[in-house]
Amino acid sequence: MIEPPPDFDAVDHVIRQWTALPWGWEIEVLIEAEAAQVRRRVPATMAELTETPDGVRLRCRAHSLSGMAQMLAGLGWPFTIVQPEELREAVSEQATRLLQYAARAPTE
Repeated sequence: MIEPPPDFDAVDHVIRQWTALPWGWEIEVLIEAEAAQVRRRVPATMAELTETPDGVRLRCRAHSLSGMAQMLAGLGWPFTIVQPEELREAVSEQATRLLQYAARAPTE
C-alpha cells in the first residue's frame, strides 16, 4: 500500500477534482461580498472561491449558463462577469423573466 504524503488532504483533493470536471462552460465571476458569506451559500464542491481586494472571485464549471444565471441571481449580491461573455446574455434573459414574473397580477 502506498502511503499518502503527510500533508495530503483527501477531502480537499476530492473537492478539487469535483470542481474541475469538464462541464461545458468555465465560469469566473467577481462577487461583491465577504468570502465567509459566499462560502455559506456556495459549497466547496461547486466552486473555488478566492478573496480579492474587490470581493470574492468565484471560479467553477457549469453545464448550463441559464442555471448559472439563476444561481447568481439567487445569491443576491452584486457581481461582475469575468467570463464567459455568453453568461451576460443568460443573466439578461434571467432578469427579463424576473421582471415578467414581477409584473404578473393575481387572478381572482
